[in-house]
Amino acid sequence: MRKAGFRRLAALLLCMSVLTGCTSQKRKMEEIKADYALCEHIVSIDVGDTEVADKAILDTDGFYVVKDNVYVNKDSLNIRLEPNTESKLIAIAPYGTRLLRTGIGQDGWDRVEYEEDICYVSHNLVTVVPIQSSKSFEFSPIALSVVETKRQQYTYEDLCADVEQLRKDYGDKMKLQSIGFSADNRSIFEIVIGTNNAKKDVYFVAGLCGAEYMTSMVIMKQVEYYLHYYDAGYYNGYSFADLFDNVRLHVIPMLNPDSVQISQFHRQGVMNDKLNDNLKEWFDRDQSSGGINLNIDNYLSFFFANAEGTDLRRNFPYQWELANSSSEPGSKDYRGREAGDSAEVKSILNSIKKNNPAIVVAYHTTGSKIYYQYGQREEVLGKAREYGALLSKMMTYELSDKKLVEDGYGSLAGYCNNVASIPALTINLGNGSAPLSLSEFNAIWNALRDSWAALQVAMIEW
Repeated sequence: MRKAGFRRLAALLLCMSVLTGCTSQKRKMEEIKADYALCEHIVSIDVGDTEVADKAILDTDGFYVVKDNVYVNKDSLNIRLEPNTESKLIAIAPYGTRLLRTGIGQDGWDRVEYEEDICYVSHNLVTVVPIQSSKSFEFSPIALSVVETKRQQYTYEDLCADVEQLRKDYGDKMKLQSIGFSADNRSIFEIVIGTNNAKKDVYFVAGLCGAEYMTSMVIMKQVEYYLHYYDAGYYNGYSFADLFDNVRLHVIPMLNPDSVQISQFHRQGVMNDKLNDNLKEWFDRDQSSGGINLNIDNYLSFFFANAEGTDLRRNFPYQWELANSSSEPGSKDYRGREAGDSAEVKSILNSIKKNNPAIVVAYHTTGSKIYYQYGQREEVLGKAREYGALLSKMMTYELSDKKLVEDGYGSLAGYCNNVASIPALTINLGNGSAPLSLSEFNAIWNALRDSWAALQVAMIEW
């Protein structure tokens, strides 16, 4: 293992080099669940009244063979692996999305191609009439080739390579900087997209917990998307260039890089000898107390704290002394020795204080929910509720009414809403347990993709 001094020098050099993410049986209408009504309202299809010609061929799967473009004609459309509402959700396509249809079923489902796979969508939620969406535009996933989203893990090394490549490709549209160093001397990167003319700033923070590294992959794909379409993209009547001239985005893609490395590479993910030894001590302690029944690698796979054993979700200086905490450092829950004493928390707080953003969004997993209530005063609560409702509608995520008062003690959102009087949201991405499966990426990113632009428009119009 390398020594800390060498690591700090290496991290500094790295920072300098980069400164500069599918036939099934017929189903009766009464079997369809009400909670699919918005995205998958299945209707019986009279083939004679559809676009299927008399000479259309019925294939062995029960679909009339066609080849045409269809467009999503509702706010959103679920794309599934099989033609039934119980099937795996592949993605959520927004209004106006164009799909290549290859078959029309007799039970309310159409067969389409999505990212080179065969999938299925509800027939009555698409149309052959081209839709020029006033909200967003058609983009090419193939054009976004920097951030790799076909591997389960998104590592710190992946992040370093991606930010450097994005800087090379879009250096005139972004600013890359290190806002600090983690406990194990890794750079904490901030990507700024927007011009000096911008009157407002928005923060997006991901990678707060190691086992939640999917958040970093999704957010980096977001960064690539907005940079690639900076000059050609638009949303709700605004060009991306206009949006960035009014509202600047600050993206912290991996606030807790050490934790990500530990979750993925276990003890090999920590380079400082003392910090590495601590991981073994915490495992031995928790195992001897009967708290776990895992080997050390599995134990560390579910790591949430930083390399010093401090859980960043409990370390922010808001009601820190009341935050639920374990008594000693470990894989999660320990709030730290003092409020805001972790290097990672200090770094993000310095950046937020410097730029005084209009809103802060923190990404975690799981549950597909948005939280906004942290016991803040009504003026801040009202703004957080409005922003949360906006994103809830467009992402089809539940806007939770749960009041995270005590649960917000020591958290980033708790601090922003109550101490800094900055509206802040916590968005829990995906549905599985952390670490999320790579199979959830497409659905998450399709739900999230336009949300940044939507917030920018809100900043301009509200």
